[in-house]
Amino acid sequence: MNATTVDTLEYVSGRQGAGRLLGLRNLVRKDVLDWGHGKGAWIVAAATTTVIILGAANAAINQWVIASFPAEAGDGPAKILSVVPIDNLLAGIGTQISVLAVIFATMSLLIAERDSGTLAWTISKPVSRTSVLVSKWLTATLVLWVAAFVVPLAITTGLVTVLYGAPDTAVVVAIALATVMVPAIFVGITLVASTFVSNQAAVGAIGLFFFILPSIAGGLVPAVTPFFPTSIFAWAIEVSTGGPLSFVTPVAWAIGMTVLFVLGRRRLAGMDL
Repeated sequence: MNATTVDTLEYVSGRQGAGRLLGLRNLVRKDVLDWGHGKGAWIVAAATTTVIILGAANAAINQWVIASFPAEAGDGPAKILSVVPIDNLLAGIGTQISVLAVIFATMSLLIAERDSGTLAWTISKPVSRTSVLVSKWLTATLVLWVAAFVVPLAITTGLVTVLYGAPDTAVVVAIALATVMVPAIFVGITLVASTFVSNQAAVGAIGLFFFILPSIAGGLVPAVTPFFPTSIFAWAIEVSTGGPLSFVTPVAWAIGMTVLFVLGRRRLAGMDL
């Protein structure tokens, strides 16, 4: 049996084998290069960092305005914002601009390649559709975690240190590590949504819906908020800053990730490209 025959048999076996991640390594390499050659990650890092540092600098700006323009404060006592380092770091992170950036950066991942024919060309190669899904999910999660969470957090921590003093390093590291779960769930949502709709705006709308759903449901019944997988951002911040360690949200996140993977895999396998 020659090498070509072996390769063909492996290809067919991989296509038929439900658990076979055929071609995953090459796909990951391709997707990493696509992110590296594109401007998306840089734009995400720049936009999220700008918003977060402005949120973190708000107290210092407030102090400067009160000191420089006392007449603008009115007759009553001026409202002084907290200058505690971690409070201001969290004020910037709390804008959740990072989540929005993840949604908008990934709503075209599958759709753009499908429209251009790149997705059909890729799947015609010796790769499985499961590998395509896993590669895009994995690379987008890691790239956007760094671009939308780690880089802005590091730069904002430096700014906070200059303006207010150094925040607790252990808390900063805990936030950086815990937030990797956030892009993972939202990348999954946009990828799976892309197998149901063929419009980028629709994918973005679906992502935004799941982003605000915990707030809407929590406004009606506060007790249900931790049971949403997309509440993982609030959970990560709370746990990282010394809050109570609850397993409700991470379990919901794990279930949500599993459901998204199974659904996305089935949908992608049945797509006519």
